[in-house]
Amino acid sequence: MKKRKKHKFRNTLMIIILLILCVGGAELAVCYWVDRPVFYKIVTPVRRQAVAAWNASTAWLDDRREQVADKFAEISEAIEEKRQEKEQAEIESQEAGEPLLLEGGMTINDPEVTELVVRDGQEILTGGAVSIAYFAQSDPAWKEQRYGSDPIGSYGCGPTALAMAVKSFGTADTDPAQMAQWCAAQGFWAVRSGSYHTIVRGVAKGYGLVCTTPSRLTAEELRTQLSGGRIAVALMKPGHFTSTGHFILLRGITLEGNILVADPNSRARSLQAWDAQLIIDELSGSRDSGAPLWFLSLP
Repeated sequence: MKKRKKHKFRNTLMIIILLILCVGGAELAVCYWVDRPVFYKIVTPVRRQAVAAWNASTAWLDDRREQVADKFAEISEAIEEKRQEKEQAEIESQEAGEPLLLEGGMTINDPEVTELVVRDGQEILTGGAVSIAYFAQSDPAWKEQRYGSDPIGSYGCGPTALAMAVKSFGTADTDPAQMAQWCAAQGFWAVRSGSYHTIVRGVAKGYGLVCTTPSRLTAEELRTQLSGGRIAVALMKPGHFTSTGHFILLRGITLEGNILVADPNSRARSLQAWDAQLIIDELSGSRDSGAPLWFLSLP
């Protein structure tokens, strides 16, 4: 019963308000045609108040829009920071140092198999699928230069290895300093860790190389791919090449089926032949962005 009375009262009130509006509107219409000065005297204050209210509401909406935009940017930035933190937590440190294991490769004394020569001021590793323009990340010319905010000599194995690949294939004349600067600008640098694993595909795309990953991580697959004129970027775990994480190039095979490498942190290891199964066993356990093994070739 009370509910009905309440609805009845509300309906009655609405009818009264509508009548007032209708009557008021009719009177204003008559006034407009009969007495214009009186009409404007009545309407002008209302119009001013309406304009002021509109301006105030527009300003409020603009302010709210800016607040929402700022909050959205803040949330997006926080999400990106969390994403980078997560990615970095998943990346093994690639800080340069002595390898965990010191014996393993077979030193090659036959220049017909491989040697390190200098041609037109550039060190070249011979004998592989591709003659490799060799760079050492510890070279005084760039070891103290920055990869992001880190020194190339300590954390630049990724851009150094890829500088070797790019220059050797002839798609660009580059060096570790130039490659580090480009990679950092593209977002491949991981602070105090080295490089995100996306660096290999990113450099291949940026410098016109074909990048593929093997269907099987086996010694036989490695030999097959390297004998076909490709080189490989390998991400290694602690072992004969590193005590942390480390990018190296695999550049060919010997007649005995051993692997030739180009290690940006060691000329000596780059002049040794390595058992193919040892290479497979010491690949990183990472499996994102194509890791731990990428094959590069010309289109």
